[in-house]
Amino acid sequence: MFAGSVCFSGHFSSVPDVSHICDCSEAVFHPVASDCFKGGYFLHPRLPYTSDEAYFRNDSEDVLVLLDGSVYNRPDLAAGNDGSSGMRDPELIARLFLKEGAGFVSKLNGDFAIFIIRPGRHEAFLFRDHMGIRPLAWLMRGDSLVFSTDIIGLCRFVSSGAPADSEYFLNYFKYTDYRKAPDPGVKKVMPGHYISLGPEGPKEVKYWFPEEISTEKKLSYDNMLSDLSWLLQDAVRIRCDSRFTAGAHVSGGLDSGVVSALTRLEYNKQDSFRGFSWSPGGIETAGDDGDERELVRKSVRLAGIEPLFSEMSDSSYERYISRSYLNQGYFIEDETSDMAAGMRVNLLFSGWGGDEFISTGHSGIDLDLLRGFRFRTFFRRNPVGQPGKFARRLLFYVLYPALHILDPRAARSFSREARYLKKAFRRNDSRAIASFYFHGSRRRMHLNVFRFYNLPERCECWHRMGFMKGVEYRYPLLDRRIAEYMLKVPSEQLCRTQKFRPLLREIGKGILPDEVLVNESKNDPLFWKHTADLNRSAAVAFMSETVKWEKNPDLGFVDFALLNEDIRRYCEGLPVADSDLLFRSVVYIKAIHEFTSRYRDSGR
Repeated sequence: MFAGSVCFSGHFSSVPDVSHICDCSEAVFHPVASDCFKGGYFLHPRLPYTSDEAYFRNDSEDVLVLLDGSVYNRPDLAAGNDGSSGMRDPELIARLFLKEGAGFVSKLNGDFAIFIIRPGRHEAFLFRDHMGIRPLAWLMRGDSLVFSTDIIGLCRFVSSGAPADSEYFLNYFKYTDYRKAPDPGVKKVMPGHYISLGPEGPKEVKYWFPEEISTEKKLSYDNMLSDLSWLLQDAVRIRCDSRFTAGAHVSGGLDSGVVSALTRLEYNKQDSFRGFSWSPGGIETAGDDGDERELVRKSVRLAGIEPLFSEMSDSSYERYISRSYLNQGYFIEDETSDMAAGMRVNLLFSGWGGDEFISTGHSGIDLDLLRGFRFRTFFRRNPVGQPGKFARRLLFYVLYPALHILDPRAARSFSREARYLKKAFRRNDSRAIASFYFHGSRRRMHLNVFRFYNLPERCECWHRMGFMKGVEYRYPLLDRRIAEYMLKVPSEQLCRTQKFRPLLREIGKGILPDEVLVNESKNDPLFWKHTADLNRSAAVAFMSETVKWEKNPDLGFVDFALLNEDIRRYCEGLPVADSDLLFRSVVYIKAIHEFTSRYRDSGR
């Protein structure tokens, strides 16, 4: 992680000290300063990074670089730069920048946040990777640009104890703008963008243009599968680093199954390779709905991975809810990263991002077939001999998205989930709704991912939480090359079979067991039942705290009158509108209360 402040106005003596933005007690802050700049970088002792992988400076060439992350296509970049093969990433970045200017960043493939300053020229730049894996945020404070890769820490730093922006927390209850930060003045650098600062002030510049990628209509099915299989394997390979002890998320699904198996092959010399599952261990199955743990066991046995299931108990769940300032609502992943750190695993591979690109299922495909007059393929995919199923698919996958009509079931769920919000706060963000639901084509679905911002939101939360424990995350399915390639693929090439998410089923042959390849369910009934039980137990334990929550100025959006009435009815054994919703809402409000209390108390 890094943080800093830049001032070109001559009032540099007033620039704030940013050494406490990241409040990880184990991380070591390394200060860096030059004319117009004061800041530094944080290194965690359980991560193998060294100072020359985070910082480079050459005063004679008037350049200073801070880097959080890694560049994975170094061989491609070094080819045209003599003597660069032995350079660390920050120095290579400096060389490329000095040679090509800010546009160099479009050539990188990696997970990175970069700060570059040329003090003599009064120029500074903040770059964020194409997919938004590494977080980066900034604001203007007077004449100073203040920035950090710890978004929460930066907001806390500049807020001085002021209440947080309520919109930041409402994603527990409705669709919100994930780009928002707790402090309304702090702005996230968008994926595929950079911020330049000069005498005229800050300017946002887009450097990546996936919308300009054209569909390759003549792309063959066999070539597509071959290309994507190679890209996927290479995306895993380039993210592996023998200095780390690696592990992976595992589940009964395709995304994590393929990623974990391919990662294990790369780490075949690591004695024990752990696979971390969110499914609960040590409890009975959820009836006849299936047990995902059996699929996990079959996948990891084939790959040579040791499975570890969640050990979340009522008491530990309450503790993780109270740690929401760290986990930002990702309670189960907080436990996963704790387990990883306790076993000295400091690199976790995740299948996050598969649904949106390489393992896409239905979104926009049927519309593409109709628009392209591929009627034979459309009707083979949607046989009229099953009129009920045909009508539902036509309604949900063609008419609703094409006409921008929200599925009535989704609309009802929005109203239900917002039950304990005051009326003024119940409206969902229209841009988020459109980005998630209204895809006029599969291509538009892929592009809407970048607008919806759910992928970077999880990555930035997990990055901060993981860094505090000395654990790093990597996401091969979010390799920019895979996203770009999927924009080239004609939709008819995804219709060779009737299978949902067909590409990974083909690529996964020989990697995953047959039981996983034929399984089309993404549901884990045992996990959801266990989560519901945990919510019920925690909510009952927290219900008496509402008097304290009502005094929290950050919870002004909660309809406490209705919440307290439903709590009273539940405690008296009377029926409530939705007991599971009541339990979830109590848990969420408790989490927000704990987050905001810590956030204000830590204000500087």
